[in-house]
Amino acid sequence: MIRFFFLSVLILITWATVVLHRGVFPSPSTSIHPNSVDKALWIPKETIGINQLFLFGAPQDRGYQAGKITKQLLNRQERELAAIMDNFIPSRILQRGLYILLMRWFWGIETFFEPEFVDEMWGISQFTTNELNYIADPLTRQVGYLGIHEVGQMFVDMHLVDMGCTLLAAPKRGQSNSWIIGRNFDFEAGRIFDEEKIMKWVFPDQGSSYLSVIWAGMVGGVTGVNEHGVYLSINAAGSKDFSRYGTPSTLVLIKALQYARTAEEAIEIIKTSQLFITDIFVVVDKLSPLYRIEKSPLKTRIIPHVDATIISNHLIHADFKDDPVNRFRKTELTSVQREKRGIELLHRHPNPTPAEMLTMLRDKQTASDSPILLGNRATIDSLIATHSVIYDTEKQTFYVSKGPSLVGESLGFDLKRSFALKHPVLINSLPSDPTISVTRYFEINSSLKQLETALALLRKGKCLSAKALISQSTSANNHYLYHLAQGNLYECTGDLVSAKLSWQRATSLNPSYSKHMVYLKGKLNL
Repeated sequence: MIRFFFLSVLILITWATVVLHRGVFPSPSTSIHPNSVDKALWIPKETIGINQLFLFGAPQDRGYQAGKITKQLLNRQERELAAIMDNFIPSRILQRGLYILLMRWFWGIETFFEPEFVDEMWGISQFTTNELNYIADPLTRQVGYLGIHEVGQMFVDMHLVDMGCTLLAAPKRGQSNSWIIGRNFDFEAGRIFDEEKIMKWVFPDQGSSYLSVIWAGMVGGVTGVNEHGVYLSINAAGSKDFSRYGTPSTLVLIKALQYARTAEEAIEIIKTSQLFITDIFVVVDKLSPLYRIEKSPLKTRIIPHVDATIISNHLIHADFKDDPVNRFRKTELTSVQREKRGIELLHRHPNPTPAEMLTMLRDKQTASDSPILLGNRATIDSLIATHSVIYDTEKQTFYVSKGPSLVGESLGFDLKRSFALKHPVLINSLPSDPTISVTRYFEINSSLKQLETALALLRKGKCLSAKALISQSTSANNHYLYHLAQGNLYECTGDLVSAKLSWQRATSLNPSYSKHMVYLKGKLNL
C-alpha cells in the first residue's frame, strides 16, 4: 500500500513536471529595433486626463515599447489580479494545481494565435515582475491574461459572478448610414482598470492604424476605431456551444481593426475566426449599417440594423432562441431589463447629440417612473464601467470617460486629425455627471462591497461582525441589498417581525436579479 502511494505520487509529480514544461507558451525569435522603440510616445493622464500611448513599427517593437513605458502600471495590474486570485482561492497549492490543469487543457492553443500578436506579447513580457513567476513564465502569463474576458463569461454562466455591458446606437437624422454610438464597458477586476485606462494608438508596420481603449499590457481590445472609421466593440453573451480551443475574442477584434478597411472586411475576419466562447461583436463604418454579429464557437449570425438599437448581453437571432444558456441570461440576469430601458431612452432621443447619448449611458433607472437607483445592476449605469465611449461615425469624433466610471467628464478627440498627426487632438469635453459626485460614487461602491461581506458573514451566523459592516453601509440605504442585509441581521438576532419589514422594503427597490427576488419572497413566507 505504501509502495502504491509513493508510486502514485511519483507519477503525479512526473505528469505535473511534463505539463509545466510543455504548458509554457513558446517564445518567438527576437528582433527588437532600438530606433523604433525610441519613437514611442507616452502622455500621462495628468497631462490630458486619460493616459495616451502611441506605438509604432513591428509587433515586437510595439510590445517592447509598451512594456518599457508602462512597466510600473503593468506590474501593479499583475499584483492586483494575483490578489483577486488569492482571495478567490486562498491556497497557493490549490492555485498551482489549477494552473497545471489549465496548462494541460490548453496544450496546442498556440496554433490559434497570430504570430504577430505573440511577438507583441513577448515584447511586453520582458518588463513584467518576477514576483509572479510561481504562476507561470512572463509570456505564458501575458497569454493567460487575454483569457480574462472568456473566463469571466464562463463564471457568469456558472452563476459565480454577475456583469454586463450596454451599447446604444442611433442613426443620425438626415445623414445616410451615419451613427452615434455609445457604449459602457462594465468590468470589475480592480480600480486600476478604470483609474489607469489607456487610449492605445497603434501605427503598425503592416495594416491600418487604430485606437483601442484598454489597459497596460493588453494586446487585444474591447472597444476601438481604426483610421478608416471602422468601429468595433464586444458585448459578452452566452450559449451552450463549446470549443476547447480558439482565439480570444479580444485578439479577433484587434485583427479586424488592423486589417479591415470596411465593416464588411471586419465581418469576414470575425466570421473566419474560431472563438472559445459566445460574444456579440458590433461593427460599423462611415457608410455601413450597424452590424450586430452574434458569434458562438459553432455559429455566426449577422444582423444588420438601420434603425436605433440597443445591445446588452443576450442573443436575439432565432437560432439561439431556445439555447438554455442564452435563456438563462435573459431570465436570470439583467440583460433584458437594460435592453427595455435602452429602448425607452432611444424613443425619447431618436436623434441624440453626444451629450444626450452620454445622458442615456449614465441612466440609473429601470423604467421612466422608477426612482434613481445608484449601483443597481439592472440599470444601464450601475457604477461599474471602466470606460464609456461615444463615437460619431460621420465626424469621426470619439469621447472617452475620464473616470471614475462615468462620473467625471468625457474627453473628445478628433480621430482623423489624431491619426494624421500621430498625436491626440482634443475637441470639446462633455460635462461630469450631475446626478452623482465622485465622493458619493466611492461611498456607494464601498458600501455595496461591505454589504456583500456582511451577507457572507450572516450566512455563517456571525451577527455582530455583520452588524458592524451594515452600520457602515448607510450610503447604500436606497439599494435593495442594504435592506436585504438588514432583514437577515434581524433574523440572525431573532427579530422576525423587523426582518420581514426590511425584506419587504428590499422587494420595493427593484432587485437586480430574479434569484434575489425569489430569495426575498421565500423569506417573506417564513
